Amino acid sequence: MAKKFRAAKVSIIMLILLISVIISIVPSASAADKILTFNSILEMTYDQEFLNQAVQPDGPAVTIPVTIKYKVEVPKNILDNTALRMIFFQTFIITAVKVKMEILNEPDWASVSLVNPNPYIDIDTEFTETTTAVTIAPYKDAPARPFTLRIKAETDSVLNNHVPANSAELNMVFTPGYIPLINVYTEQPARVVEPQTTVSFPIKITNLGNKETIVTVKVTDYPEGWAPLLAQSQIVIPAAGETSGDNIAELSFSITPPYGLGWHNELETITLEFTPQFSPPGGGGNQSGLIGTPVPFQLSVRSRGFSTPGFELFGVLGALIITMIIIKKRKHS
Repeated sequence: MAKKFRAAKVSIIMLILLISVIISIVPSASAADKILTFNSILEMTYDQEFLNQAVQPDGPAVTIPVTIKYKVEVPKNILDNTALRMIFFQTFIITAVKVKMEILNEPDWASVSLVNPNPYIDIDTEFTETTTAVTIAPYKDAPARPFTLRIKAETDSVLNNHVPANSAELNMVFTPGYIPLINVYTEQPARVVEPQTTVSFPIKITNLGNKETIVTVKVTDYPEGWAPLLAQSQIVIPAAGETSGDNIAELSFSITPPYGLGWHNELETITLEFTPQFSPPGGGGNQSGLIGTPVPFQLSVRSRGFSTPGFELFGVLGALIITMIIIKKRKHS
């Protein structure tokens, strides 16, 4: 009985070896020609916490870890058994699979790279993991609005083409930080003003930032008794290239001297303050950088001539009367 059992065991082993030899000498076929194929699952995820805040333009690069998971849907008893693996897959050894990664839509306003574009991952019937990372470094002109970065991962076929190649994509959303930067300009910052007249200053504001910006304007210093007037205290300016419109806006500031403006060449200074702010207020970008530093802007007016208020008029009339009396006396003398 024992001899028969041993003979049967040897026969089975010989049969397995014979099948293995026959299979090994048959030319390898592509995955499409395989009678026995199995699926695989490839997944990618990233930690959103690393991108909860905006990525500051022209600052240090941000590194975001990416996790890759992979498994084959092969019966475990076949994959783990060397003899069965040889029969079904014509292979003794299970090697790790190479994952080929690429950025599909790298923006021209940022540097984006993969720390390891070709990681390896083990082949198993349960998910195995490997990690890589993506670095993002926006340039100064990076627009302060959300951008979806598309990352693709692809594996070759494995287990002698019985498990076809697979691919997966990951959408990584990030937002460059807001740069509140403006320039204020007027062609004639110094003007001459006549008594009881109003002088106006057309002021141009250029949005040099990377996002539509609200600019708030206020008069912070002006001579006592003068009457300043802003045509508007707030203006919205698009960023360059953000829309078909211009990134320059214009507002008018005027000031009227008091009734009793002083003598020739009296110089007065007016200070305005321009504050850039993220548009819409309180939304998007890095919350600590939504409002920029106020930009002071000075204008000057120089008086030409003087006016005569009521009490001075009596003095002038009195002087004229006295002058006329003196002239008459000289005529009669």
